[in-house]
Amino acid sequence: MTFQERFGAFEAEAKGRIRRVLSTGNAKLMELDGALAKVTKDDWSVPGMKKQLEQLRARAEKARATAVKRVQQMPGVAVSKLATGTRPSLQNLAKSLADMAKRFEAPPPKPVKVEPKVAKAI
Repeated sequence: MTFQERFGAFEAEAKGRIRRVLSTGNAKLMELDGALAKVTKDDWSVPGMKKQLEQLRARAEKARATAVKRVQQMPGVAVSKLATGTRPSLQNLAKSLADMAKRFEAPPPKPVKVEPKVAKAI
């Protein structure tokens, strides 16, 4: 292989790598542009943020109301399951009640690791 052929092969390989780098860079720039378009589309003013917070608060209140409604219905479901249920349905009910109780319990405190102090000789 002559010097000119080597140089041509090197040039072709370099052009291919540059094209790949440019295409990858352009793709990433398009991703970034899309992400920035989403962020700039949002209203970041104080009234806009207040509106978003009110929407979140409304969703939280709706979720809370739904949860309270389900919890209030639970004793009725438990009594009906006890009266007419079979063993597997009662076991499922007990398991779901135990899972719910675990969610409401506070996590146990983490033990603090105390290193013993070493007495210094005077």
